[in-house]
Amino acid sequence: MMTDVILINPPYSNIIYKNAKIKVGVPVDPLLNLAMLAAPVIEAGYKARILDLDIEEDPYSYLKEEVAKANPRFVGITFTTPLYGEAKKLALLVKEVKPDITLVAGGAHATTFPREVLEASAFDIVAVGEADFVMRDLLTQGGRRNIKGLVFKEDGSIVDTGRADYIDNLDDLPFPAWHLYDIKRYNRVSLSNRKSPPGYLETSRGCPWGCVFCNKNIQGRKFRPKSPKRLVDEIEYMLKTGFAEINILDDTFSTDINRAKAICDEIITRGLKFPWHPLNGIRVDCVDKELFMKMKKAGCYKVSFGIESGNQDVLSKINKGIKLQQVRDAVRWAREAGFETFGYFMIGLPGDTEETIKDTIRFAKELKLDIAKFNITIPLPGTRLFDEWDKLGLIKTKDWGKYNFYSPSYELYNHPTLSHEMIAEYYKKAYRSFYFSFSYLARRFIRSLKFGTFCRDIRLSLQTDWLN
Repeated sequence: MMTDVILINPPYSNIIYKNAKIKVGVPVDPLLNLAMLAAPVIEAGYKARILDLDIEEDPYSYLKEEVAKANPRFVGITFTTPLYGEAKKLALLVKEVKPDITLVAGGAHATTFPREVLEASAFDIVAVGEADFVMRDLLTQGGRRNIKGLVFKEDGSIVDTGRADYIDNLDDLPFPAWHLYDIKRYNRVSLSNRKSPPGYLETSRGCPWGCVFCNKNIQGRKFRPKSPKRLVDEIEYMLKTGFAEINILDDTFSTDINRAKAICDEIITRGLKFPWHPLNGIRVDCVDKELFMKMKKAGCYKVSFGIESGNQDVLSKINKGIKLQQVRDAVRWAREAGFETFGYFMIGLPGDTEETIKDTIRFAKELKLDIAKFNITIPLPGTRLFDEWDKLGLIKTKDWGKYNFYSPSYELYNHPTLSHEMIAEYYKKAYRSFYFSFSYLARRFIRSLKFGTFCRDIRLSLQTDWLN
C-alpha cells in the first residue's frame, strides 16, 4: 500500500547500551518524537508509517522490504550523536531500494551539524530544531525554500532556509499518532516501570537552566508548557491507546510548580488510575511537600532527580544551580511521601578530582536512594562543555559513534584534572559501594517485601552487570 512518509527509529539498544551496568533499565519503548512527526501528516490527509527497527530481529532486511512495498515519497530518520553512523548506513540502504526517495535527517546531532550531515551522507534534507510540521509541510507546500527550518542539497550547493520559530502554544499540537505502533510489542518487565507497556509524555518544552553538559539546540531555554487540561486529555488518549503506564519525558515538569500541582489535581478530579513518574528527573529546587503529596495521590510512584554531583563546587562549576541541602530536602520529602527515589549522578565532571568523586559516592549513599545511576561524563556536541574542551584541545576525536555514555572516555577526550584510569575505577566503585552496602541491601529487601516486588527485584538484579 502506498505510503507518503515513513519515519524510522534506528536499531539503537545494542549500540547505545551494550556496556551499560544496569541493562534492565534500558528503555525499549515506542518513541514519542516519531509519533509526533506523524500526527500532522495524518491530520493533513496523508499516509504515514513508523518503522521501529530496534524491535526487529533483522532490521536491515525489514527496512528494505518495507520501503520497497510502501514506495514512500519521504523517509525521515531521527538520530542522536552516537547513532550518526547507523543513520548513514540506513540512509544508504533506503537509497539502494529507491534512489529517488527524499531522505530527511532530524534530531539533536543533525540540528547541530546540518551541513556535515548533508556532505557526508545520502540524506537530502536536514530538519533543524523543532520539526513537528516539517514532514507535513514537505508534502503540502510547493517548494523547500518556503519552509523554515530546512537545510538541503540543491544543484551541488547547500541551501539554509533559516531557523523556524519555536512553537509557543503546545496545546495546538495534535495528539501523537500512537496507533502507528504495535503497542503490545513493548510489553516487558523492566527496572524503569511497574506496568507495561509504558508510554512517553511531553508536558513542556524548553529548559531555562544552563547546565554545561546539556544540548538545548532543539527546544531552547524558554519554558513552554502544555496546559493541565490539554495534558490530561492526552493522558486519557494514551491510556485508551493501550499504554499501562506514563513516563514523563521532559525534565521541566515542575518548573512551574503550580502548574504541576494543577495537573495532579486534574488527574485526581477525573478519577484516572494509572502509574506514572517523571522519568528524566525533576529539579530539587522546583518541589515542595505539597507537590509530592499531590503527585502521590495522582498515581505517581517514583521520583527521579538529576543530582549529578555531591560536591557543591562542582555543581557550581557545571552551572547546575542547586544546593546540596536542596537535594537532601527534596529526596527526604519524596521518601516521606512514599515514593521510590532515583538519583542520576555523573563521574568526571568539570572540576572533578578524586576527592570530589568520593564526595559524590558518599552523598549518593547518604541520601538513601532506592536507585542510583552513575554515568561517565561525555562532552556531547552542541553543549557548552564540548565547545569549551574543544577550544582547550582536550577533544581527541570527532568519530561521533564513540560519543556514547557507556563507551570508554579515554577515546574521546583528555580530562583537565583526572586520568581516565581513575574515572573508570571510580565508575565501578560507585556502583559497588552503593548497591553492596549493608544499609542499601536491607532497605531494598524491606521495600521489595512491602510492595510485593521481591521476586521481580531478584530476577532483574541477576540481569545486571554489577561487577565488571
